[in-house]
Amino acid sequence: ARAARLILEGELVAAPSDTVYGLLALPRSERALAALAGIKGRPGPFIALVSTWEQARSWTRGVDAALWERLKRVWPGPVTAILPTAPRMPGAEGGGIALRMPRSRFLTAVLVEAGEPLFSTSANLPGAPPPLDAGEIAPEVAARTALVLDGGRADSREPSTLVDLLGERPIVRRRGRGDPAPLLDPA
Repeated sequence: ARAARLILEGELVAAPSDTVYGLLALPRSERALAALAGIKGRPGPFIALVSTWEQARSWTRGVDAALWERLKRVWPGPVTAILPTAPRMPGAEGGGIALRMPRSRFLTAVLVEAGEPLFSTSANLPGAPPPLDAGEIAPEVAARTALVLDGGRADSREPSTLVDLLGERPIVRRRGRGDPAPLLDPA
């Protein structure tokens, strides 16, 4: 509850995820987005985490029933899907948004408490490896967060697998944790 409250106030929170430790931010907070951009050295795009299918649907457009069924085979889990969205949506780039529904009970609890999708990115500085535990978060990153939640050690430095579903054929943009096969095979 405390993490969600801080995020809703525009603060950054560092927390464990399905993959590595990440930063969580409110997409509609200019202050939070500026802080993320300052840490990562880029203005985005960032992954939007959702806790419900309704949230995922509200951030997308033109996604057919067959694709939703395929997404149900990888979500919740560490596969991120780039889906079509309205250009005005926060985080939209090139007509798409990177969405993930995490499996982590802890992260899901924060999302449910916040009541809306949150942006996430790994809690590392550019060029540094993603942190596996709270102690590996660089002091410069930790100093820009309101709260660092220690959920123990992650078991891999791999980020989520990123699958671009904007074109006629799915494209794996980043290999990582999670099996993208259900999104690659339209059957």
